[in-house]
Amino acid sequence: MTTTTSLATHYEQFLELLTRDPRSTADGRDAPLRARYGERVDPSGGSQPIVLTRDEWIRNQIDLTLAMGRLLTEDDVVVSAVPYELSFIGAEVDRVIEMVGASVISVGTSGTICPMPRLLGLIEQYEVTALVCSPSFAAELAGLAVSLGKRPADSTIRTIVCVGEACSTGRLDRIGAAWSARTSALYGTPSTPTVAVACDHGALHLCDHRLRAEVRGGLRGELILDGTPTGEVVELWPADRPCDCGSPSRVLVPLGSVASAVRGPDGLVSAVDVERIVFGHRRLAPHFACAVRDGSFHVTCAVADPGAVDADAMRRAIRGGIDEALGVEAEVTLVGVQDWSTAPS
Repeated sequence: MTTTTSLATHYEQFLELLTRDPRSTADGRDAPLRARYGERVDPSGGSQPIVLTRDEWIRNQIDLTLAMGRLLTEDDVVVSAVPYELSFIGAEVDRVIEMVGASVISVGTSGTICPMPRLLGLIEQYEVTALVCSPSFAAELAGLAVSLGKRPADSTIRTIVCVGEACSTGRLDRIGAAWSARTSALYGTPSTPTVAVACDHGALHLCDHRLRAEVRGGLRGELILDGTPTGEVVELWPADRPCDCGSPSRVLVPLGSVASAVRGPDGLVSAVDVERIVFGHRRLAPHFACAVRDGSFHVTCAVADPGAVDADAMRRAIRGGIDEALGVEAEVTLVGVQDWSTAPS
């Protein structure tokens, strides 16, 4: 790793900022609260304002920088395809990439200025080595490359960091195989962009040195951070269940939003639980969409080679596997990778 000196310099600057009193000015008067403002979508689909103080913003960045410093070096060229509009995570990711010394190409996710075909050209032009984006974005970009006659596995990308969307390890592995890249995940909420970071074994560890986390209902349910419900479903390992990496921080398993979960015979069933069953089938591409309508899951996934499978048999097998393992109903739609952009969600 070649980033120790630059990180130390930035941390000294951060510590200096954290020791200042943001509420005082040179003449002794109170200063305005230094904060970042954004929005989050509530379970009903409406927008709610959110705020992150300067000190909270810096502490989130420190944790994310330490995590990224294990994945990236000064030699990396990184595409940051993370939402910016009224979101904390996009700005945080870009600044952290710069802090570890890597080069950054920030494209966002609107697709207006840099649609995916152009992005594929930029990856080739600048010999991009890492991609930070959602799992869905990584899968769709790989599918587009294949449809254009390219092989994602032959690209210069060797690291993919997935953010902004809960993802099963099976799907994460499928994304890595498509790009022939190592994959890792980070976890945050709209209000707290860095909640858990990955260890060398791939497990996500809660940043419990600055966050107090509880789970409504025990070890599995809605995540409560510092007393505030997040609208996110997680599993939080008990303190006496250690990770193989030896870290004392508890392991957190993201399971998606409360709105994308239903009650099953044995408790809450999430979209990620469904995803784990789906990606037990080998012939599927890493594309996946899952919505809850009328109390049941509506799943859409993509077949890597439609001509090599019996689609009806696979659909029945996936639906039956979900029912048997989770005790919930699911409607399953299979499409080819080339038809993904027009598939129902």
